[in-house]
Amino acid sequence: MNRILTLLAVLVAAFAIFYVAARTSDPKPANAPTSEFSAGRAMADIAVMAKIPHPVGSPANADVRDYLVKRMTALGLAPRVARAESRRVHTAEDADYVAGVTVENVVGVLPGRDRTAPALALTAHYDSVAGSPGAADDITGVADVLEIVRLIKTHGTPARDVVVAITDGEEAGLLGAHAFFDGDPLARHVGFVMNLESRGGGGRAAMFETGADNGAAIALFARTASSPNANSLTAFVYKLLPNDTDFSVARAHGLHGLNYAFIGRQFDYHSPSSTVAALDQGAVQQMGDQAAPTAVALAFSPVLPGTAPDVVYGDLFGLIVVAYPAWSGWLALIAAVGLGWVGWTRRAGDDAIGWIGIAQGFAAGLLVLAIAAASLALARYATGVGGGWFGYRPLLARFAPFEVAMALAGLAALLFVGGVTQRGARPGKPVETWIGVVLGGLIGAVTLQIIAPTAAFVLAWPVLAACACAALTGWGSRRSGWTALVAVALAVVVLAWLGGFFHTLLQGLDVPEAPALIVWLAAMVLWPLTRVAVDERPWGWTAPAITLTGGLAVALWLNVTSPWTPRHPAAAEPLYVVNETGQAWRAAPLPLAPWTRAVLVADAGAYSEQSFPALPGTFGAARAAPVATIPPAIAVVVGPAGRISLTAPFSPDGAMLYLDVKVNGAVTDVRLGGKSTAILTRAERWTHLRWQAAPDGPTITFRAAGHRTLDYRYAMVLNRWPTGARPLPAMPADVMAWDRSGATVLIGAHAVSW
Repeated sequence: MNRILTLLAVLVAAFAIFYVAARTSDPKPANAPTSEFSAGRAMADIAVMAKIPHPVGSPANADVRDYLVKRMTALGLAPRVARAESRRVHTAEDADYVAGVTVENVVGVLPGRDRTAPALALTAHYDSVAGSPGAADDITGVADVLEIVRLIKTHGTPARDVVVAITDGEEAGLLGAHAFFDGDPLARHVGFVMNLESRGGGGRAAMFETGADNGAAIALFARTASSPNANSLTAFVYKLLPNDTDFSVARAHGLHGLNYAFIGRQFDYHSPSSTVAALDQGAVQQMGDQAAPTAVALAFSPVLPGTAPDVVYGDLFGLIVVAYPAWSGWLALIAAVGLGWVGWTRRAGDDAIGWIGIAQGFAAGLLVLAIAAASLALARYATGVGGGWFGYRPLLARFAPFEVAMALAGLAALLFVGGVTQRGARPGKPVETWIGVVLGGLIGAVTLQIIAPTAAFVLAWPVLAACACAALTGWGSRRSGWTALVAVALAVVVLAWLGGFFHTLLQGLDVPEAPALIVWLAAMVLWPLTRVAVDERPWGWTAPAITLTGGLAVALWLNVTSPWTPRHPAAAEPLYVVNETGQAWRAAPLPLAPWTRAVLVADAGAYSEQSFPALPGTFGAARAAPVATIPPAIAVVVGPAGRISLTAPFSPDGAMLYLDVKVNGAVTDVRLGGKSTAILTRAERWTHLRWQAAPDGPTITFRAAGHRTLDYRYAMVLNRWPTGARPLPAMPADVMAWDRSGATVLIGAHAVSW
């Protein structure tokens, strides 16, 4: 029974450490000392700016803009509203994509003693997505920036200018950041950027991205940040993902900097539930606690961090940041080998180490990866929840029990493989298999050290800890005395540290197999305890079976019970789609809440799934009563010398225009809004335009020789339910209006030849 009790004690202690480390700070009240960052003071700003949704170009966004001008004026920043027509063109394999918007950035400067020195820029965005008040994304970032500026002022006049750039149009495609960093004269004055963002409604903020050659920036961060949460694996992985923030634009301009965000309570991300009441005030405080000391240090430093080689870094439970040059990772691996050899020489008894047993352990480690991936996928499948971020929302509504289900599934895989591979063998075999498991981790760490040295620590540190445990216990052959207690304590710390990665992977990615890597790394230090599956009666084989059954039981409970409550309501986005002949549909993006499906068939139309011209996605839909509408006045004009012009003005109450365009032959001199652009360059290739907050709409001109056909299709989203249509019923408490809910969408498709 010793082994099962030790395993349970390790798991409980590790969870306790992880839980304490994962908690956010206690929010400080508005009357906290002026020398401290106060979430209470930031919340006063959030309460004003996050009352209602305020997408770019909306009257509500103009109100937030005006409030920002007032607050920044009071802080002595002499703000100005920088209005610009911002465009972003993205070329993909199958099509071209264009986002366009009129942005109104609010930009100010806290003057420093040396006005010529490179400035520190503090950035965040104030627009929200349609339908969400955006209390977290990104009004928290904006409010924290204002509180950081106030804090800087309490230290006197900074050594350099502090530029405050509160951008607009981030949710439309980083368009405010592009307008600032591409064209604002003040951007050329910036030498370092700190950006504050959010992808959730709470949790510990992480410094998750840096500029290139980050050695000096990380040294400053490690020295100054309070309650730090950062590691170089996150920064490495983020480069590979399609995700972007305003910091991406600054980074593309070669600027150094630090990017912060929190991702807890992800149910509230881009959601109507992202309200002031639902916001985790501890996250507001912790983001400020982490970013403010670094911002103060930068503002008063005689020099900004320069270029230095990228380093390996990671925090230990928010207490300290360990950072070292990437090449030093080899020293950690050499130390692991040395400690492993010490354990080899200290093992009890005269049993020779057999290479067959080591090979079996190596294979067992790979089997842990495979079976953990399978059991995690099984637990995820058992929840019955669909894939994708939107489909993931029922699990985000009840994330804690889902995380328990996944953790039990992963632990069951580890117990099962550990028991099978250590069953019955000669006395030395447990030592051999543990060596084999750790050898697999060592090979993985060496491989990463070669191809991605800043990410290798996530394997190297557990391997180093496992070899330290081996040195203390003779690869598990010595199980008594203080050395065994130290080894167990080390295992607890490693498991708690890995718990943070497990938690982040489940929150950030709907890839259930990904946490199998964490289970495999946990095996490095837990392997000697996995023999519970065969050595401890009456637990025996029942240990992995009970663990997996428990995980699947929680997953099935999530499957058969409703996740929706007034705090976590189901999303509903009913639309009234009308074509140019007056035909109409009640439609909503999939998947549907039960309330939504009833709304769709309110006019007795038959339900089906379909798509609509230019409107992204697949919809549940039913025919609806025809209504009178006025289609947008899109015009194609054939001018002299083969000059073609397409104009698409907004409807007076238009919120968004989706416009798809293609030409069946080669064209030249393509211009968008009078500026040369790389679209329509290939025949029969669609260009997808998404336009908002620009009353004049897009204008595309080009030259085409000979006979050509231009195809276009559009979807104009209007901020109203059509007059004369049966009104929407009141939503129940466990349903919320999502994004464009209640909008009219005018659709059409045309071909023009000349």
